[in-house]
Amino acid sequence: ELHHRGFDGIETSLNEILRLSHNNDEFFKETLAKHQLDLIGICYTNWADFIPGSWQDLTVEQHLKNLDRELEQMVKYNPIHINIHSGQDNWTVEQHEEFFERALLLQAKYPNVSSSHETHRGRSLFNPTITLHMVTRFPNLRLTADFSHWLVVCERLLNHPSDLERLRRIIPHVDHIHARVGTVQHAQVTDPLVDAPVETHLMQTWWQMIWDEQIKQGKTRITLTPEYGPKPYAISDDVDVWTLTIREMERQRKNYQHWIEQKDYSP
Repeated sequence: ELHHRGFDGIETSLNEILRLSHNNDEFFKETLAKHQLDLIGICYTNWADFIPGSWQDLTVEQHLKNLDRELEQMVKYNPIHINIHSGQDNWTVEQHEEFFERALLLQAKYPNVSSSHETHRGRSLFNPTITLHMVTRFPNLRLTADFSHWLVVCERLLNHPSDLERLRRIIPHVDHIHARVGTVQHAQVTDPLVDAPVETHLMQTWWQMIWDEQIKQGKTRITLTPEYGPKPYAISDDVDVWTLTIREMERQRKNYQHWIEQKDYSP
């Protein structure tokens, strides 16, 4: 169905891979190949899949141990990229720094697959200020941009000149986009164009800034996941998340095509 709808791949975690494959790794890889779907893997250093009641207050050492294990397990599925949910928001700056310094060494063990850390609530990169500090401290730190979380955490649109300057300095570090529109009170809206036209326009501008930067960096692949989830991300069980996700994918394909046509560039 994903192939039929026009998706190029899936983004999923180790737990979901085991569920989808019925613990048969070769079946999973063969099914993806059969339907011409790439894999972006998700690794968690804590709180895997956000299962209710499963969050733990872990040390930096425990997070790194989990990351090492998850990276080792994920690479066997031949992902084109790995998205990392890393750290936790209640650490000190020094703990965040220790984590990323050592996490980058773990990532370097797998030079054939790129990986990036997601800007997500509850994680180390839960707001733009700490994120800018980390990418300044570690210039080779790469990011997954899920900016919908920052709108909620900061409870503002992030369109003040100081906010935009911060984003301009962060965006060169982005490798992968989670294209979900949120507002200052919700990380996910039901209909971006109807429920949040201002936020939709603002976030589209940010995504296009990322595309611009990736062209400047000479990247040959730009990845984007239209990430809309069920309740509690959705405001109710009545939201048709499948249709919402497909609609966002189709919208982003059109937006990307329109954007690339304005560039002197062959993707």
